[in-house]
Amino acid sequence: MGTFKLNAIIRKAGFVKQDGYGAAEILALMMMRPLLLLNSVHSLYRSEFQKITTMKKAAIYRLQNRERMPWRKILYGVAKQCQTLTHPQKVVADTSAFIIDDTTDARVGRHIENGSCVFDHVIGKTKLGFKDLVLGYFDGKSFTPPDFSIHAEQALRGKTRKEPYKKASAPGSPGNTRRKECTVDKITSITMVKRVVKHGFRAKYVLTDSG
Repeated sequence: MGTFKLNAIIRKAGFVKQDGYGAAEILALMMMRPLLLLNSVHSLYRSEFQKITTMKKAAIYRLQNRERMPWRKILYGVAKQCQTLTHPQKVVADTSAFIIDDTTDARVGRHIENGSCVFDHVIGKTKLGFKDLVLGYFDGKSFTPPDFSIHAEQALRGKTRKEPYKKASAPGSPGNTRRKECTVDKITSITMVKRVVKHGFRAKYVLTDSG
């Protein structure tokens, strides 16, 4: 966390947590979870690894649910720091590329806000969930994912449909922006290439599949 200057990245992103555990401390625990091969916060607190912290899981859930948490800015900050550490010369390699691809984000709850039916091309079936559109940056040596968006596809109908969760969000907040993005088609969201260039990333190519 010190090498990536996570506290400084969070401050630069404009997020201030007034009390309790610091945002960097919570994020550190969140990033450790997949490295421990645990697929959820719930599974972390049911495992032997719960002993590594005195933090209660409610602290993590509260941070995840805060609409003003600037997740995109923090991700860009981490990606930039990664480039500073691994590619300080800032030379644009001939093999560098922005790589855009989507993946199915399967969910089980039918009460999820903006939940939808998405077609998973890997298994050839429709699943409940979202599509995650990820933009990765290959600098010729290393790969970093600086941006992504989440998208709904076919609306739930019939037996699969339940009253979705709804929560008012402040206009202009990061959470409100994500909600709006969810209803935009993936092709339109490829404008994230403009955003990654604005943040100082440069590449020779943009690679994407026909889907």
